Amino acid sequence: MARNQPTMTPYSSREAGFWCVTIALMLASLLIFSTLYVFQPLLPVFVQEFKISATESSFLMSAAVISMAVGLFVLGFLSDRYGRLRLMQLSLVITVVLLIAMPFSSSFEWLVALRLLQGFFLAGIPAAAMGYLGEEVSSNHLGLAMTLYISSNAFGGMGGRVVGGYLTGVFQWESMLFILAGVGVIAMILFIWLLPKERFFEKVDQSLKEDLRGMIVHLKDRSMLVLFMVGLLLQIVFTAVWTYLPFYLQSDPYNWSLKWISITYFAYILGVLAPPFAGKLSDSLGQTKMMFAGLLILIGGVVLTLFSPVGFILAGLALLCSGFFVAHSMAAALVSKSATHHRSGASGFYLISYYTGVAIGSTAVGALWENYQWIGVVATSLVLVFIFICFPLFKK
Repeated sequence: MARNQPTMTPYSSREAGFWCVTIALMLASLLIFSTLYVFQPLLPVFVQEFKISATESSFLMSAAVISMAVGLFVLGFLSDRYGRLRLMQLSLVITVVLLIAMPFSSSFEWLVALRLLQGFFLAGIPAAAMGYLGEEVSSNHLGLAMTLYISSNAFGGMGGRVVGGYLTGVFQWESMLFILAGVGVIAMILFIWLLPKERFFEKVDQSLKEDLRGMIVHLKDRSMLVLFMVGLLLQIVFTAVWTYLPFYLQSDPYNWSLKWISITYFAYILGVLAPPFAGKLSDSLGQTKMMFAGLLILIGGVVLTLFSPVGFILAGLALLCSGFFVAHSMAAALVSKSATHHRSGASGFYLISYYTGVAIGSTAVGALWENYQWIGVVATSLVLVFIFICFPLFKK
């Protein structure tokens, strides 16, 4: 008589498998987002080394982000059809290989080309990780796994900026990338070793045409358009400030070294701490009110950086990070809540608009820096006023 096969159930936090999954995805997230943002504080270094403008140097950010937005769509589509595990593994391998190749670039153009290619594969983890968690982790414990994964996104972004800037100040940018690649190899090996095989993946047979139709329907929803605009404009302002801050603090009257500038990115810690607090307040005040509270805090922080004393600048950066991550987390939650169908399509459009904002804030704002210096960068915060003007559209 054949024995009954044990029934597989999604991982709970009491099982080792849950922590293997969570730790593996946290390591991958730390590597991906540190790699994405590691060049942001280094742009003045490339201006001097390659004799280019500040705007041209920002291509190192915008090239990666634009291709990442494309990758989120393409790799997300593939992960739904062919599985998530192999795609995430491939993403990490190519990310590390390109990190090793970048210090050998013979020109700035080659470096940008490698970043363009790397950005596409950086999308492999964010495109597949949440789907993997949703399938393999128990719904009662999914919130914990998601919180830890998303927190690692922020820590990865902060770590890439802080450590990348500091190590480049001590050594050279080439040495810094080799060190990051070495850490990446360790993270990649641990990820491949720790992450279990998929047990509940079911291939999606929906065609690309049906996928596109499911996404495009959200462009006819005025409330969704406002939320997509929030993601776009938030990132334009946030990225503009952090991209051109190193140029500002290296000039008179501050003349800071790259090592000291990199320390300012510790303000991101508030970006990790503020959203959970705002989430609790939103239970009583509502997510929309908290989103607008975050926008006001962000604008106040940007304005504070106009004042010359360093204390005002640091306080402004702290408010900027707090307000940004509160507004972003509330907007993302409203997208999910407002989408009654094709939620993945709605989230996809929000992420595309979000990363488009990174590209615009990195490169397009460069003209404002070149012509008007810091006050031109701060002026980008005025675009957030359009959110308040368009908000009545949110109420149909």
